[in-house]
Amino acid sequence: MNPSVVSHKQALRRELRRRRMAKSRDARRAAAQALVRHAARLLGRGKRIGGYLAAGSELDLEPLMSAALFRGATLFLPRIPHRARRLWFSRIGAADRWFSHPRYGITEYDGLLARAENLDIVFVPLLGIDDEGYRMGQGGGFYDATLAYRRRRSGGPLLVGVAYECQRVAAVPRESWDVRLDALLTEAGLYRLTPHGWRRLG
Repeated sequence: MNPSVVSHKQALRRELRRRRMAKSRDARRAAAQALVRHAARLLGRGKRIGGYLAAGSELDLEPLMSAALFRGATLFLPRIPHRARRLWFSRIGAADRWFSHPRYGITEYDGLLARAENLDIVFVPLLGIDDEGYRMGQGGGFYDATLAYRRRRSGGPLLVGVAYECQRVAAVPRESWDVRLDALLTEAGLYRLTPHGWRRLG
């Protein structure tokens, strides 16, 4: 990879983390609740929804996931494999089967496993997202590997990026393996990607 591209990515990641961490506790709480209102149309009964547990300064998805369960959706959380980078999604059940990943310390659930392409919606955490729907992650490559099927064929779940408005940028550095998201959910609303950029719904 070009050293200048690497340097640009590192600088942009630092800036986006700074923006996200500058959010006050009250602003974070309000944003998490706003997601529930904006995403209401997506949380139908019987939907198979992939979520995530927020790490660090990521936007908290737990109120939205609770609302999805209340409305009759089935919830799945990411499960990191031991050797590969392609995520599984583990179905949340009634049993207390939570555990901490031995390498990353991330809380995971030991449930029935599914791949992302078998779900209806996947809410995708991110560090930055641009005007053409390309995301910048933390750099681990897990979601890049998980969503790689989109480069070979269309279909699969609705891919919804989750971010604060301050994480939106004009463009992020792109690689050949990057996949565009279908929608974006922020504290300001739900957006769909169109040929002309993001269009806010409602």
